[in-house]
Amino acid sequence: MRCLTPRACVLALALMAPLFCAASVSKKQVLEAIHTFDANAAGSLTSAKPAQAADDVVARASNTILKYSLESEDVVVDLGNDSVPWCDVKKGLSNMPDSSERGLLLAAYLSGSVKAQLSSGKQDPNPYPGWVAMLRLYHTIKIREGVKIPEVENLMARQADGTLESYAVDAVRRSTEKLRKAYGHSDAGTGQSVTAAQP
Repeated sequence: MRCLTPRACVLALALMAPLFCAASVSKKQVLEAIHTFDANAAGSLTSAKPAQAADDVVARASNTILKYSLESEDVVVDLGNDSVPWCDVKKGLSNMPDSSERGLLLAAYLSGSVKAQLSSGKQDPNPYPGWVAMLRLYHTIKIREGVKIPEVENLMARQADGTLESYAVDAVRRSTEKLRKAYGHSDAGTGQSVTAAQP
């Protein structure tokens, strides 16, 4: 029996919510949302909150993190296929196997990326901090739910053999090259808050 079934609806709504209607998200608000997401996304077998309440908390935190990722000038997050191979951001997640888990992992990736950039005080599209946060959550989901996502398994294998960080550097390079091909040399790295590389 899969525990994340209600989460599928919650995360689908969270990621598709009308993000731009609300006021912009402050650095303090996104850091609070990241803390909330980290504390609740994996769930807990001994959690005092009912499952739906926990899902609602995760959805609100995910919305805040996503909104900040898209709008803030303080961060740049690569959403291209090289950095988020488990999600096709252009096509969406609804038709992919284990879509709710993939959406949750995307939120974890954004959380880790945003947190690292805010801690360092500089923009950095390197997916490594996001991958580390995502893999930490994936490990829990894999154990508890029995879910195996091949693209994430590949990243987990690289983490195990110590090549994940160098692979992240290559992912940024590949993403940048794809952007340059698609948009021309001068448009790549313009300081946009989100980089989405072409497949």
